[in-house]
Amino acid sequence: MTNLDLFRNLPTIETERILLRKMSLKDAKDMFEYAQDSQVSKYTGWYTHNSIQDTKLFLQYTINNYKNNQLSNWGIVHKAEQKFIGTAGFIDWNVEHAKAEIGYTLSRKYWGKGYMTEVVNAIIYFGFRTMMLNRIEARCVIENIASARVMEKVGMKYEGILRGCMFMKGKYRDLKIYSILKEEFSGKKYDSSIKISTRVCGFHPF
Repeated sequence: MTNLDLFRNLPTIETERILLRKMSLKDAKDMFEYAQDSQVSKYTGWYTHNSIQDTKLFLQYTINNYKNNQLSNWGIVHKAEQKFIGTAGFIDWNVEHAKAEIGYTLSRKYWGKGYMTEVVNAIIYFGFRTMMLNRIEARCVIENIASARVMEKVGMKYEGILRGCMFMKGKYRDLKIYSILKEEFSGKKYDSSIKISTRVCGFHPF
């Protein structure tokens, strides 16, 4: 798969407990359930959703990005519950330098259970094995301890603080930055637990 068709034909990724797939408007109810939670949006660049219409607008924006082959996230589905519980994916990709940045959001009901670590491991695996990246990085506001822990658990190394580098919700914020290089990622141990396919899970995404 090349960068020319990656997001238009975003593959499905399956792990032990999670399915990563394209989002659709059918996900609006589940997404609004967590997107209206101010604790979930506390450290994100997006604001708390005040109505399901906010959620539908976000999903339509994402669907349009798929169609136009723009950077877009996967939807996170809890396999056992068949429930949409968050989003994750690449939010920046520099093809020339073979590096990308990841971002993620998860319903508060599923915090502290290792789901996001499982998701981020799968995305890193995809980035190194399919996108042929050399470097994957992630950032979080200093106060977001849980996000930093996810980065550490997947083997990312702390590189420092980017001072005042993002204007977020009315003020400039300092961000922690973490990264992992291809040579540091032990991908072999995930070969049997991560499945990547182009199938669409049960329904057409649009």
